[in-house]
Amino acid sequence: MKKLIFSFSLLFVSCSFQNKNETLIVILVSFDGFRYDYSEQLETPNFDYLRDNGVKAKSLKPIFPSFTFPNHYSIATGCYTDKHGILGNSFYDIKRKETYSYKIPSTVQDGSWYGCEPIWVTAEKNNIIAASYFWVGSEAEINGYRPSIYKNYKNGINPISKVDSVMKWINNENDNMPGLITLYFNEPDHSGHVFGPNHINTQLQVELADSILGYLLNSINDLKIKDRVNIIVVSDHGMVEVSEEKRIKVDDYIDSEDFEFYDKGPVMQLYTKNSKIEKIDSDLIPHTSIYAKEDFPNNFRFKTYNLGDFFLLADSGWMMYTEKDITPEGLTVSGMHGYNPDNISMHGIFYAYGPSFKTNFNLESFELIHIYPLICNILDIEPYNDIDGDINILKEILN
Repeated sequence: MKKLIFSFSLLFVSCSFQNKNETLIVILVSFDGFRYDYSEQLETPNFDYLRDNGVKAKSLKPIFPSFTFPNHYSIATGCYTDKHGILGNSFYDIKRKETYSYKIPSTVQDGSWYGCEPIWVTAEKNNIIAASYFWVGSEAEINGYRPSIYKNYKNGINPISKVDSVMKWINNENDNMPGLITLYFNEPDHSGHVFGPNHINTQLQVELADSILGYLLNSINDLKIKDRVNIIVVSDHGMVEVSEEKRIKVDDYIDSEDFEFYDKGPVMQLYTKNSKIEKIDSDLIPHTSIYAKEDFPNNFRFKTYNLGDFFLLADSGWMMYTEKDITPEGLTVSGMHGYNPDNISMHGIFYAYGPSFKTNFNLESFELIHIYPLICNILDIEPYNDIDGDINILKEILN
């Protein structure tokens, strides 16, 4: 494969900082849609450096549904969707009678949608300055707080410029230097959707992500305070290939006279028009799990009041549509996520490196809800009192 123009030498050296009188810094980085095994398939020297000199998990398991907004907010809060309330990238809330959508800034920036307490709020409440170069929820005032520094989301910003901005925030001589930073990149998720997870264009974005990581590591190495910086690199979910051959036309099996259909793709909800319909045969639709509202799996931890009368979940790689959703062009995507988090193809990545972490330490897969209490532990702050994450899951990776 042709080498990318962004290529940086690894200068960021292992540190043995142990002085508890100096405050530690955490940079939480997300490469959206970076599947757990991408780095095993391609040359990724900077991710490999973190693996060899820090901590790497086999995979990072998302929460349900395995979409971007619920999972980024679960990373930030340590809570499942039934507590934090961000149920999808877009969703209709029955109680509010309103729609939340990542495409509508007024909802994204409305703190009343966001439950629990994101890590930047916990930090600010404990007099630690927080900064965010994009993260789900960071544009909203939540529980009376925002990050001291934040950006409203915008597409098309050069990823190197993002890193440069973060480095300016970490000013060695500035008393207002943040102790917590979140940094988000939208690739390789976008390319994974457009081209599929195995396409060369997606692979190029994976290699570019590695180069961006290298640039970030070298930039940290140039700081006077480099020995205080911890970096945690994650992704929110994985990706699986989809195709016309795995498309399910739901209204071939379900009569639209009896139901209203909401959503499409990996998940779909049905609302009955005919109150006499209390059950649908679980085997009615091929490659699809069908759940009545009262039988929805407890382990998915979803807000059940917001479920339809029936919930449909496609098998990994299969996509559900109704007649009105199908365009003459066919499928508009080649890769998708949102499926059962138990599917390994839905898993993302977890790497950690810095003074707080062990060296060359591998651990098994774990759920991303445990990252919030991990950051609280490093920053020596008390977590929000009603989280689902548990610091004991990750204590073994700490020095």
